[in-house]
Amino acid sequence: MPGGAPVSFLAGVARELLERYGSGPLDELSDLVVVVPTRRAVVYLKNELALALPMGAPLWAPRVAAMEDYMVELAGVQVEEPIALQLLLFDLLKHIDTSLEFDRFVGWAGLLLSDFSNLDQNLAPTHKVFEYLSQAKALERWNLEALPEKSKAAAHSFSFWDQLERVYLELQRRMKATSLAYPGLAYRLAVEKLEKYLLDPAAAEVARHVFVGLGNLSKAEEKLIRLLIGAGRAEVRFDADPFYLEEDSPNRAGQHLRRYFKNWNLPREHMGGGTEWLRGQPRHVRYLGVANPSMQGKLAGQLLAEARRQYPDATVAVVLPDETLLLPVLHGLPPDEVPDYNVTMGLSFQATPLFNLVDLLFEVHLTGIREGSAETGYGVPRYHHLAVTKLLGHPFLRRYQQWLDKQPDQPQYHGVLDQVCREIVRLNAVLLPATELLKLGAHHPLIEALFKTWDNCDDIIRACHALIDLLKQVYADKQSGIEAEYLYLFYTLIKQLDSAFDCREQRLSVRSFRRFLYEQMGRTRLPFSGEPLADVQVMGLLETRALDFDHVIILSCNEGVLPAPKKAQSLFPYDVLTEFKLPTYADAEAITAYNFWRLLQRAQRVDLVHVLPGAEGMKSGERSRFLLQLQNDLLPQNPHMVLEDLTVSVATAPTPMGVDPYEGDLILEKDEEMLAALRGVLERNISPSRLNDFLACSLRFYFSKVARFQENEAVEETLEAGSFGTMVHAALENLMLPFEQDARHITAADIPELLKLVPEEVRKALRQEETEKHARPDEGLNHVYGQVAVRLISRYLEGLEQNEGLPLRLFSLEKDLAATVFVDVPGSGRLAVRLFGKADRVDRLPDGRLRVVDYKTGLVEANDLNLTNRGKLTPAEATERLLGEATSSADKVRQLWLYRLMLASTEKRETENTAIVSMRNLDKGLLSADLDFLTPNGEDFVRVSEELMSKIVLRILDPAEPIRKTDDLKKCEYCPYRGICAR
Repeated sequence: MPGGAPVSFLAGVARELLERYGSGPLDELSDLVVVVPTRRAVVYLKNELALALPMGAPLWAPRVAAMEDYMVELAGVQVEEPIALQLLLFDLLKHIDTSLEFDRFVGWAGLLLSDFSNLDQNLAPTHKVFEYLSQAKALERWNLEALPEKSKAAAHSFSFWDQLERVYLELQRRMKATSLAYPGLAYRLAVEKLEKYLLDPAAAEVARHVFVGLGNLSKAEEKLIRLLIGAGRAEVRFDADPFYLEEDSPNRAGQHLRRYFKNWNLPREHMGGGTEWLRGQPRHVRYLGVANPSMQGKLAGQLLAEARRQYPDATVAVVLPDETLLLPVLHGLPPDEVPDYNVTMGLSFQATPLFNLVDLLFEVHLTGIREGSAETGYGVPRYHHLAVTKLLGHPFLRRYQQWLDKQPDQPQYHGVLDQVCREIVRLNAVLLPATELLKLGAHHPLIEALFKTWDNCDDIIRACHALIDLLKQVYADKQSGIEAEYLYLFYTLIKQLDSAFDCREQRLSVRSFRRFLYEQMGRTRLPFSGEPLADVQVMGLLETRALDFDHVIILSCNEGVLPAPKKAQSLFPYDVLTEFKLPTYADAEAITAYNFWRLLQRAQRVDLVHVLPGAEGMKSGERSRFLLQLQNDLLPQNPHMVLEDLTVSVATAPTPMGVDPYEGDLILEKDEEMLAALRGVLERNISPSRLNDFLACSLRFYFSKVARFQENEAVEETLEAGSFGTMVHAALENLMLPFEQDARHITAADIPELLKLVPEEVRKALRQEETEKHARPDEGLNHVYGQVAVRLISRYLEGLEQNEGLPLRLFSLEKDLAATVFVDVPGSGRLAVRLFGKADRVDRLPDGRLRVVDYKTGLVEANDLNLTNRGKLTPAEATERLLGEATSSADKVRQLWLYRLMLASTEKRETENTAIVSMRNLDKGLLSADLDFLTPNGEDFVRVSEELMSKIVLRILDPAEPIRKTDDLKKCEYCPYRGICAR
């Protein structure tokens, strides 16, 4: 960083302490107690004291402590673990209200303890607070005299508030009896202890205190400092700036400091010396807008690398108001350019991949369906396939699978997770019984740990212990250090819960345990080790208190993150908080504002990264109010400040002029090898639907017929369009099959009997479609689809006489059709192309001709089968549409045309034009495709069709027409290969 960098706040404090207390008796400085906001500030102040000493000079260092640690020590207590606190609170409440269930208690226990702590930390008159909350006051204030006597829920609610004071006092009594406390109680006890000490004339003189760099103070901290100031044993050093400290400043960053300055009559130099850091110092500020939150981690790494190259001696802080960005930031740090850095903030357990594994495990057990048993009261759970496959695909379990595959003594378990996933797809198992999953996994201990039935918290704890024991074998090497830390952290958490619930009579439900566990996970942090005084620090905003850096990079500068959203973090109504001057979200915003502006005071370079509007995963793309204040308030007052407003974009290689940017994107030339493969496809068999694929997208044709890529198999929870059509076809075939076998005509007298058989035939077809599948045909949407199929088939049979005429003479059902067309291919000789298809139904007409009927469960209109547009196109133009157009209409006509050609070739008989039955357009009867445009002058249909078919074949084999994507993106929506071509 260029010369002239301002001296940091703590460096100035260290020099002042040495000047005032270091030049007297040796014990004057050592008797001093210096209180700073955080433990990080303790480290930095001690370092500044050492740096300020003359080389080799001796020093008895003062006592330096973080405010929270000092208050707990002064109170003479230990802070109790949150788990034990919540269980103790439940016991107290249960003693008062025997009907209280732990499931309900878990939801608000943490908030209630936080409220108790808040009351004590702010020295609230608790009796008055609880009186204000009591039933009588609540009824008087809310004017509910007309409350019905039968409103037991409301009465119970008021009763709850009535009992709170009893619970609070008993909790305090239990805590004090064992020298334990929750944080707020420790603050109250510390103040009470100091107050009594100062009133005792026989007590020794209190040590001199210097409070350094504090911001917003709780009422307990205020009173402690006020008592010491009144006794002449305390000084206060705030770090503030006139920009927000002036009396008429609208900036909320100084609202608390202005009050302390006035009430305690502090000298101006103790508030920051009046130095105009924000309005008088030069600084370079950049607003950096990114398209999505995930880009911030990568950008932070690039900004750090840039800073280390340009200013290698500068101190840099990467500040994360959103702690979930910690891992993306760490992954984005370039190791070569930023080799040394320190992570001050701990990683929340909820931000780790192991938490995601635990979350997926709970999802499996909580989204399943439990089929109750009257005998046992529990029943057998059936787990949903999506939850199971997501769980089995987790990286931790995949890594375990890789480790297991290398164990020579367990060959029967090699690939066990893949085997389970394949079997789920093969069986189309939508809901899997727990016993079936254990069987599919060969009862491997991992499968047992994951899927064995959970009835209460004992089962969950047992499963978690088993899972940890299995995974720790994989992550025991040095390369898996952070994963091993995750596991150890999880182990300690489960161990604590196991101990806490071991002696309790009541066993938690799965949902209650999850809520309780997740709450503890939210509090648990994974600490990082590193050089505490490294030039590069990654930290949260609260951890920057009292610290200064040459270059500050702050991420997530958006409303809703910086500052945090206005969210009620208390069970107490807002009016209670304001009545007794307890902290509200307004105070939290003021604290955030102070920390933000104080951090900028001495920074010479500031990068503020924000997510642009419209980004996925952001509730709002609005910039933080602090950025607006900086631009509209501070910038006009500081002529030395440079502000750049930039948008970060992903670098892409420029496209040369005149070059199609998509040129070369999955375009396959038809070389000799490709042409040989295409000829092989045509010689084996080619169906009308595959020809339609070629005309619609030759790349899709290549994937399916040449490369023979298998479509990803997936579990079909409900009948998809193809399966629904298959079911309808099968039911109709089974209904008509006896007539074909007995060579009987279907007459009007047969229709009533056929209608009676429809529901059973649909059920049989549905069961056949779901053979060996766990998705039952009689439940969910499948049941609805079955009813729809019954209605469609019944309506079809009822209109058969009017729409198609009876008696109906069947020639065949599901008949295989084929035709061979010989094509002269230039340079390759004659090629025998084999057409293949299957006709749903072939009728024998009274004059002896045959008619192909194709069932369509979708909607088909008569106009869809008319390529001449009612005579507006010439026969030649209609033929061009038949051979080259890739539309839904042309596809259907092309299919009927080729069916007619194959039937004529197979049976060697004259064929009536083919027709479609649209199940969604039954009133229109048989919809025929008018193919007369192919033979306008009475030419031979077969000969003309073979010539036209030859043109399609020659186009498929044309070396000049490469294999490429379609230009119609609508055709890509349901393409199974779109993941390959990135559509």
